[in-house]
Amino acid sequence: MNAQADTAYDAILSAIFLRRAIRAFEPVEIPDSTRDLLLQSARQAPSSFNMQPYRLYWVESPAQRAAVARLCMGQNAAQTASALVVVVADIASFHSTAQLQLAWMRQSGFPVDKVREYERHARIGRIIFMSGPMNLFGILKKAVFWLLNVFKSIGTPPVMRHEVFKWAGKSTALACQNLMIAAEVVGLNTCPMEGFDARRLMRYLGLSWKGQEIVMVIAIGKKSSSYTAQPQWRRPIETTVTYL
Repeated sequence: MNAQADTAYDAILSAIFLRRAIRAFEPVEIPDSTRDLLLQSARQAPSSFNMQPYRLYWVESPAQRAAVARLCMGQNAAQTASALVVVVADIASFHSTAQLQLAWMRQSGFPVDKVREYERHARIGRIIFMSGPMNLFGILKKAVFWLLNVFKSIGTPPVMRHEVFKWAGKSTALACQNLMIAAEVVGLNTCPMEGFDARRLMRYLGLSWKGQEIVMVIAIGKKSSSYTAQPQWRRPIETTVTYL
């Protein structure tokens, strides 16, 4: 690797190993360019079928930040952060995402057969992920896939509403990790939080339980000079990894 690649390599590895959940921040201004870099980094995360089933709410104005912090149980990380990112799994975005990708494929000059293939897959995906009223369509599909698996191992896609949210949550979490590592690289710190009043925060953001679910809230800022992180412990690698 050349010197520039070595520098990027070292910065990324350092960010991964040094990243900690910081619970006290100093007031700093996050430039728009840095904010955009972090959000673009989140968008680069892989997602199943490239559906990117999430939406990020960047909260930086003092009044909005204070309101969201209160709904995060008043945690110190939320109250002292320079910005909060409410990360939402959004299964209501499937159709619009597919339409956007189709438009991009056409504008980029993809062959007609590739565009039609994606259209077909997107249509099938919407049918598979659609759970229907009271999960009735999901229950029917669950039974069909169970029957098919009796004769051939084909796996079972997420067909029930809670399964689709679980599926979306995995891709959403990958985007969160990208954002937190990018923040560490540019000299900021983060704290992912699961402690929040989901019902009131959903209402505050105007979200719908039908198609959205808050996965976490990420506090972003500069670690307070008075904050001392606790020693870090991780399970021994032999209890975490199995080599086959």
